[in-house]
Amino acid sequence: MTPDNPKRRRVTIAAIAASIVAVAIGTMAFAHSAAGHHGPMAGRSTEDHLEHVQAMLTKIGASDAQKTQIEGILKGALDDMKALHEGHSATFAQFHELISAPSIDRARLEALRAEQIKKLDEATKRLVSAITDAAEVLSPDQRAALAKEIEAHHRG
Repeated sequence: MTPDNPKRRRVTIAAIAASIVAVAIGTMAFAHSAAGHHGPMAGRSTEDHLEHVQAMLTKIGASDAQKTQIEGILKGALDDMKALHEGHSATFAQFHELISAPSIDRARLEALRAEQIKKLDEATKRLVSAITDAAEVLSPDQRAALAKEIEAHHRG
C-alpha cells in the first residue's frame, strides 16, 4: 500500500475489515463483504445488515430469543463500523488537502494514517468481540449450519 494512493488505501482498509469479519464470523451470520467482495449487502445500513443476519439465523433454526440476543450484541459494533466508514470521507479530504499543499507535511500525513489505523483497530476489535459473543449464543450445530449458509452466500 502506498501512502500516495488514497483509493488503494481505502480499498485495503475495507478489505482488512471485511477479512477480519469473514474470519471471525466463520461461525456467525454477519458475512456481507468477505475479502473485498462487494455483494448485495455492501454499502447498506446497520438495519439492513441486521435483517440479513436475522434471515440467516432463521435459516439455521435459531429461536426468537437467540435472534433478539444476537441483534442486541451486534448492533453497536455494526454502528461503530458504519461510523468509521462514514468518517473516512472526511479523512480522505484531509489527506487530499495535505498532499495538494505547496509543501508536504509528512508528520501530519503519518499522524492522519496512524489515527485511522487506531480507529480501525478499535472498531474491528469491538466487532470481533461482538461476533464472538453472538456466536456463543448459538449451539455448535447452529454455528456449523451458519458457516455453511455463509459459505453458500459467498459462492452465490
